Amino acid sequence: MRRVSVRTISRSWTGRDAGDVLSIWALVGRDDQISALNILGGLLAAITLAGVFALSGSLLTAGLAAAGLYAVVSIATLLLNYRTTSRRLAESRDAYRLIADNANDLIIRHDRDGRITFASPASSTLLGVAPGTLVRRGLAAAMSQDEVERCEAAIMECLELRTAITIDVDIAAAKGGAPVRCLELRCKPLPGGDGAVAVMRDITSRKWHALAMRQAREESESASRAKSAFIATISHEFRTPLNAILGFSELLNRELLAKPRDARQMEYCRIIHDSGEHLMSLVRDLLDISKIEAGKLTICTEPFSVRDVVRSAVETLHPAARSKSIAIDVNLAEELDEMVGDQRALKQMLMNLLSNACKFTPAGGRIELTAAPVGDHAVLAVRDTGIGIPADHVKRLGEPFYQVDSSYARQLEGAGLGLAIVRGLVGLHNGRLEIESQPGEGSCFTLILPLDAEATNAGVSAPEKVPGNVKALPVALVA
Repeated sequence: MRRVSVRTISRSWTGRDAGDVLSIWALVGRDDQISALNILGGLLAAITLAGVFALSGSLLTAGLAAAGLYAVVSIATLLLNYRTTSRRLAESRDAYRLIADNANDLIIRHDRDGRITFASPASSTLLGVAPGTLVRRGLAAAMSQDEVERCEAAIMECLELRTAITIDVDIAAAKGGAPVRCLELRCKPLPGGDGAVAVMRDITSRKWHALAMRQAREESESASRAKSAFIATISHEFRTPLNAILGFSELLNRELLAKPRDARQMEYCRIIHDSGEHLMSLVRDLLDISKIEAGKLTICTEPFSVRDVVRSAVETLHPAARSKSIAIDVNLAEELDEMVGDQRALKQMLMNLLSNACKFTPAGGRIELTAAPVGDHAVLAVRDTGIGIPADHVKRLGEPFYQVDSSYARQLEGAGLGLAIVRGLVGLHNGRLEIESQPGEGSCFTLILPLDAEATNAGVSAPEKVPGNVKALPVALVA
């Protein structure tokens, strides 16, 4: 009988040498190798069955030979599968061991009865006991009885309810004088009811930070309340002497007009009265801002004519604008007639915006007031040709007492409360104040207010974006 080598068989079947076939086999994944062995076993068994039957003529002999060959291939497949599974389990175990050994958190495994079966090395730094001690003696090796009962109750609840449990535990250090630490225990059941895994983490720093932030917030709120109370008290105390100053200055002015004397006396009387009016205006602003910050300022909603409020605000400011030769253009949309809100608050907002525009617009400039409806809201815009505001200051406008020019040498007067009051009143209407400005080109302050403030309280929100081409018609309100 002629002997046939493996090299010859390999070349006849695959067209390659046996070494090349083994190299390709090594590159194939284990799962693919197992599938290939199963297919190869079936093919070899079929070939053996046919070959032996052809040579011997005995079907029994051929079947036994084919079965034996298939059994050998099956055993090889099982061994390869076993080695693949063992290797994967070892790699998975090593990976989990690497995580457990290097994690700062303590990882503990509990069996179905709550007993500890594994503890990571972090137990030495977190609880001050070795992992082996924790496995033998349980949590009692590192905690007091009360702390152990809390932890065990959480673990048993996790095992019984099959749900994740999280608790915070204060750990008193074994050595006297050491600070108390706070640990977070998170317990999660394992699939199949095979115990649970608990993770302990030191959250002492986080607790202290949260406590410090809460204390700081409480101190800040207390200081804010004290400031508001102080401003309100001082403002009320200022009102009494200011009323006397204003009253007597008016009385003196009338007497001087009736019996003319020294012109300087009349000038001094006028200065006293104007200064008192300025102080009284500041007192009113202080009272308003203190009420807004304290949440005590409320609005009285009622239907009113927007046109009448705009007319009143512009006519009030007209003398100041005329003294600087500033033109005021008013454009009102025909559809914007009536709205529901606080009429006094709207006039105050327009007065503050128009006053600022007049203050920061040089002589000969122009102020434009536009009002038109946009959806369920009224959009009122005050645009000026003033000095403008730098972009880094725009975001802070509206903070109480904030001024773009806060130096002692500033040329324009004001306490920085006007826009803060506007923001507060807009917020009470559930509206929004938008500011656009370019240095040297002027500014535009836009009020977005609901047409019905009562409906807005029920859930109607202001539009996110207001179109720039709001249509309005010019209206002559000031001669």
